[in-house]
Amino acid sequence: MMIFTLARRELRSLFLSPLAWAILAIVQFILAYTFLSQLQEFLLIQPKLATVENAPGVTELVIAPLYGSAAFIMMLVTPLLTMRLISEERRNKSLA
Repeated sequence: MMIFTLARRELRSLFLSPLAWAILAIVQFILAYTFLSQLQEFLLIQPKLATVENAPGVTELVIAPLYGSAAFIMMLVTPLLTMRLISEERRNKSLA
């Protein structure tokens, strides 16, 4: 139960700052752009896929690469958010 209390406190303090909201907005924009561009490519090749037996669908050609992109973006974003939290905790402890 203690872990949920700590997680709630950390998430609440994280989203009080505008930096977290800005990072969230940028990540959403990048993922939306990636999704729409992959969907456009799928729609362009869809007539060719209709003639192929057992052709890959939208899940394999759009959603799976999107999850790969999201994982990569999250690997870049997570240190940005956590390093800031760690530095704030250290600063608060040194001031106390």
